[in-house]
Amino acid sequence: MTGRTRFALGTLVAAALAACSPEAADKGTRDMPMGGMMGGDMPAMDEIPDWMMSGEGMMDSGMMQDMRSIHRLLTNHRNIERRVEDIPNGVRTVTTSDDPEIAQLIRTHVRQMEARYDRHQPIRMMDPVFRELFRNRDRASLDHEDVPGGIRVTHTSNDPNVILLIRQHARGFVSEAAAEGMSRAMRPTPLPEGYRPAAD
Repeated sequence: MTGRTRFALGTLVAAALAACSPEAADKGTRDMPMGGMMGGDMPAMDEIPDWMMSGEGMMDSGMMQDMRSIHRLLTNHRNIERRVEDIPNGVRTVTTSDDPEIAQLIRTHVRQMEARYDRHQPIRMMDPVFRELFRNRDRASLDHEDVPGGIRVTHTSNDPNVILLIRQHARGFVSEAAAEGMSRAMRPTPLPEGYRPAAD
């Protein structure tokens, strides 16, 4: 199965995680409520950092729903396994979980990010890597395929500059978020060495 998402799993995790407090990171379990944003497990609107928002510094209509998935993935990061392989022009990643509910949530997250890309609704625009990935979205492509326990994502570009972003996103954000959970989502991702920012 293929998707036009440009950053899929990494992009999602960044958004909702960034909005949550680090203290909540280790409290999440498989039975954590999936309730609305104003519940105890999700931040109030005025607590959401500007850097997780869209380019206009606002929360778009789909953000709350996407954040529910992101929040649960972050709080269950210990149940997530991830492999990243460099391939010509980009990366191939496999993200899985032995927990069937988390495995399905991983797949859901990728598809949510694909829909967000199709709607041209960026997130986490104050994070340098996410900002540049969205600006260069037409120079990258992404394929995804369900695998036992999760999903395989192939993210590539013909532009050497964008390849640097893709690999930084895969390892410098998504894999770190899977390892650290909420606390990692609170930090921006530095641009890779040698990257030349896109012109406005």
